[in-house]
Amino acid sequence: MQLPLPVTLPDDETFTSFVAGNNNQLVALLHCIAAHSPDWRGEPALSLLDAASIPLVNLIGSAGRGKSHLLYAVCHHLAGRAIPHAYVNLKDVVSLSPTVLDALEQLPVVCVDNLEAITGNDAWEEALFDLINRISETRIGVLIIASQVSAQSDAIKLPDLRSRISAGLTYQLKPLNDEQRAKILSSRARQRGLSLSVQALHYLLNHSQRDLPSLMALLDRLDQRSLQEQKKISVALVKRELSTADDHQDS
Repeated sequence: MQLPLPVTLPDDETFTSFVAGNNNQLVALLHCIAAHSPDWRGEPALSLLDAASIPLVNLIGSAGRGKSHLLYAVCHHLAGRAIPHAYVNLKDVVSLSPTVLDALEQLPVVCVDNLEAITGNDAWEEALFDLINRISETRIGVLIIASQVSAQSDAIKLPDLRSRISAGLTYQLKPLNDEQRAKILSSRARQRGLSLSVQALHYLLNHSQRDLPSLMALLDRLDQRSLQEQKKISVALVKRELSTADDHQDS
């Protein structure tokens, strides 16, 4: 029953590739869940989770903070241990039915991504509320929810769902600083076999959008331009790519 939904997770988004920054406590908690499930109770590092009224961890933060990366990392680690689990991306609600949440309470770990995609949707909010109740009753597994909205947000219309989510542990993901962003970009560039000079890296960080999704997309484009021009990623190459992107926006 491992990953029962038709999803493919990015191979490179693991605990090893995640730069924790000021999110060390959360990362340690999730790593411990992935390393010890289904026998996580009694682990000293998971005493906070064991004390929570519902075995639920909420990851809250704006886009680009690494919420999905952490869910992928949990799933990769569980897959490496051959532990049954599920990842559900609620952005796919157009092609999914709320019934995909049925019986997931029998799994050791369930990861639900992009909660904000179903806020205001009565059927989905009710289905998620029911899943949380079943997990609370069975006490078999752990539910990890990633969202851009807090449990108390008015965007969540079902009061009981807000209450249930609030009963778990909540972590607000903190943004990375420039040094940490540079570390991530350098790591991703090395994984791709790219040569990214220190000067080019600093120019990129100082002259482009600073959120990680935008930076990763820019790295993809620089990879393509580097191949096309058969040149290393220099300051000049970064300037040309940023100039091309600006021209497209203006046209």
